[in-house]
Amino acid sequence: MAKTALVTGGNRGIGQEVARVLAQDGWDVLVAGRDRAKADAAAARLRKGTGGRLRGVELDVTSDASVAAAAQKLRDGAIRIDALVNNAGVLGRAAAAQTIETNALGPLRVTLGLLPLLRDGATVTNVTSGLGELANLDAEHRRFLADPALTRDALVAALHELARGGRGWGTDAYGASKAALNALTRILAAELAPRGIRVNATCPGWVRTDMGGRNAPRSVEEGAASVLYGVTAAETGGVFRDGRRIPP
Repeated sequence: MAKTALVTGGNRGIGQEVARVLAQDGWDVLVAGRDRAKADAAAARLRKGTGGRLRGVELDVTSDASVAAAAQKLRDGAIRIDALVNNAGVLGRAAAAQTIETNALGPLRVTLGLLPLLRDGATVTNVTSGLGELANLDAEHRRFLADPALTRDALVAALHELARGGRGWGTDAYGASKAALNALTRILAAELAPRGIRVNATCPGWVRTDMGGRNAPRSVEEGAASVLYGVTAAETGGVFRDGRRIPP
């Protein structure tokens, strides 16, 4: 029986390439996007290009209601998920609150919302960035995020404070959101270990997409390959680029 993957932000860029490769490899792929028409269009393009099994799913990672509605539709269809790729993200002109909600709280919201649909032994891959390395933060927030006793509730509270205009972390909202995502990855890996669910963060590098820009040194294919490592990784709780563990 084919395995099923859900890819957020799967209608373009790295997410679309991840979905394409998975479909070529025989996975059933749910292409999730906040715009249902764009998600459906991407799934149709990929079906034509790969001959694979793909379908669009409307899912806005910043909305509790949207995540709940998507989860209910999948549940009604008796769909179980073997791999969740939290790829959706924003960079650039997005306001700090939107950046935090999308890049850090979004993966948490989606993971928890879809958790009842994740099979035991599934994988969760959070797409991070080198801009989220702890070395880019001020000393206070480096200590905060690196603390092995950090709880999910404490991390979420700090993110809400930052989104409300709280004091900077020594970097911009994008870097802070990805640093927090790396910490969240570690926390979720521990929480979900009893079910054998492996949670990792993967960095695609600076990629030539609408977000990364035309001058980025890496192709979409290279970035997606780095992300895809998390889908089958045997490890959990780490941050990886091109299949190699890197500092959080």
